[in-house]
Order: sequence, then C-alpha cells, then structure tokens
Amino acid sequence: MESPPHKLNVGRDEDRISALTDDLLVGILERLDLREAVRASALSSRWRHLPYRLSRLHLEVGHFQGATPLEVMDAFTGAAQRLLSLVVPLAEGEGGSAAIIPIKALVLSFYMSPPHLSAIGRTVEDAVSYGKTEYLEFSISLPRGSNASLLAEFGQQFMSFSQAYPVAFWWLTRLTLKNLVFGHSDVTELINACNKLKHLTLSSCRLVDQRSALRIDTPCSGLRRLDCIRFRCERIELISVPELRTVLCCSRHYENPPVRFGDVPQLCHVNLGYLAKVSQAPFMLSECLSRSSRNLSKLNLNFFSQTIWIQPEQPKRLTAIFRNLTDMYLFGIFPECDLSWTLFILEAAPALRNFKSLDSAVHSCRCG
Repeated sequence: MESPPHKLNVGRDEDRISALTDDLLVGILERLDLREAVRASALSSRWRHLPYRLSRLHLEVGHFQGATPLEVMDAFTGAAQRLLSLVVPLAEGEGGSAAIIPIKALVLSFYMSPPHLSAIGRTVEDAVSYGKTEYLEFSISLPRGSNASLLAEFGQQFMSFSQAYPVAFWWLTRLTLKNLVFGHSDVTELINACNKLKHLTLSSCRLVDQRSALRIDTPCSGLRRLDCIRFRCERIELISVPELRTVLCCSRHYENPPVRFGDVPQLCHVNLGYLAKVSQAPFMLSECLSRSSRNLSKLNLNFFSQTIWIQPEQPKRLTAIFRNLTDMYLFGIFPECDLSWTLFILEAAPALRNFKSLDSAVHSCRCG
C-alpha cells in the first residue's frame, strides 16, 4: 500500500519534491547510483530515512576507502549491515511502528576477507529471510597484493563460507569469483548448493591440480550461463547441465578439445577462445560439441591470430548439431589465412544467416 504524502505546507518557494510520498521518493532514489542516493538523502531530514527503505541495493567495495583492505572491508561491511536492516526507522513526525522493507534485489561486490565473511553471511541471510528477494548477486575477488601462495587457502575459505551460510547461497542468482583455487569437485558442489543460480563466472581461477579436468555434473541445477575466463585446468567437461544456454570459455591453457559438452540440451550460444600450442594437433568440432545440443544458434570461435585449431570434417557429422545454427563468427583470423577449410561448416548449417571472419580478437570474451 502506498504511503501517505508527507505533511508539508507547500508554498511557492518550498521543496515540492519532498512533499511526494515516500514510495515515489524511494522510486527516484533507486534510479540513482547508491552513493548519489545516500548523498541526496543527507541533504534533508525529510529524506534521511529513505536509504533504509530501498529495496534494490548495489554495494561495491571499490567505492569505500581505507588505508588497508581490512579497513576498506570494515567500511563495506558496516554499510551493508546498516542498509540491510529490515526494521526501518520512520521519518520525523511519523507515528506508528517502524516498517519492514524486504530486499528485492541485492548486489554485493567485496573482497575475500575471512574476518568479515561471517558478518556478511548473517546480514544477507537476514535480508532474504522474508522470501521476497528476486535477484541476489555476489562478486568476490582478492584484495590487490594478495600473496599468490595463499590462493588455495582463499579457495578453501570461500568454500567454507558457502557451506556456513547455505541460505544466502541458496538464494544466489549470479556469482562471480576471481583468482580462487578450487578442489576437484568444488565447482560442482557449489552449483548444486546454489539452488537459484543462473549465471556463474569463474575469472582467473584454477584447479589445485591444473593437469586435471574441471568436471561439472549438475543434472538438477538451473544454471543458464557459464563464463570461464582464463580458468586454468586441462579442459572443461560439462557432463550434465540441462538448463545451460550460454557458455563462454576463453583461455590459453587447455588440451584438445578444450571443452567437452555432454547433456546440455538447451545450449544456444557458445563462445570459445583458445590459444593452441604449435605442437597441438587440431580437433574436430564433433569431438567437442554434443549431439544433445539441438538448439545451438550462435557459435563464436577465436584463434587469437595464431594456429587454426579446428580440423575440417564430414558435414553430416555436424548436421544434427548445426541444424539451427544461424550465426557463426570467427575472430582472430590473420588476413592471409585460406578460409577454404570453413566450407564444411557452411554445408553442415542449412539455417546459417550470418558468417563472418574477422582478423581482430577484440570480441574474444563476449558472448550473447
């Protein structure tokens, strides 16, 4: 129910915006950057309580100051705890009890700082406890200057964090992790624990044993997009991810083929960027793509102006996979390259509308 207008005698020179209802004012503030919203609210006692009524919040650790990463995280965590308080103070002059404002959308971008994880976990679990949260995103990275020898320890601390606060991770819809080291089954366990997860990004992460494959077997997950950017392992094997629609895989450290797609019947878009070694033999797309991927419509391949790592093959081996392919883009093809090897793709894709070869690798990590 819309809150009543705040009682003001609005004259010619008075602030007519402040005479609007709280609901309208909150709607205005939610269209601003959070820092701007807080600054605006500090200008008037009429607006001072409004940041606590915001149902959509984005807290970015880079917006906080401190002499050390710990001090920055102290400021970040304190702000999160204040803004995510469910009991909201009323404006001056308002009667009745304080209101409860459920969080509908929450984005938290913060450092992997073990002293602060429990406070963040408890605060988020309190915020989602009313069951009204539609979107929850974590973006977690390491502070600058972190000791590279401790990356595996940070990875273990992150997994402990996810296990200690299962309610928070159950509500996650998007998760971005940077510079963490994972055990053999950590990623699968993480996806299975995040019941609502739709988009997972693993950037500059790796497995403890980089000579092993990252295997993802999550037949009950709702994951729709997976981005693996500079993920260091032997290869990525998507054994079963039935709701997966978009995959971005961009790295230099894979064996052939760099990705193997298993049960991914909803797969639509694939963006594969790979810098092959001269000693590596090319592979056939049919070794990589799955016959269950009958909905594949867009395929981007990036060669980084180096070795062509695709082996031409009989078109009929790809016809079932490429029957709905409409867009094919080849990036990082040097100008002198003979493109006759691509003819098998044209023959295997009867619905193809756009086929382009570009010598630039600018778009290597874009997919959509």
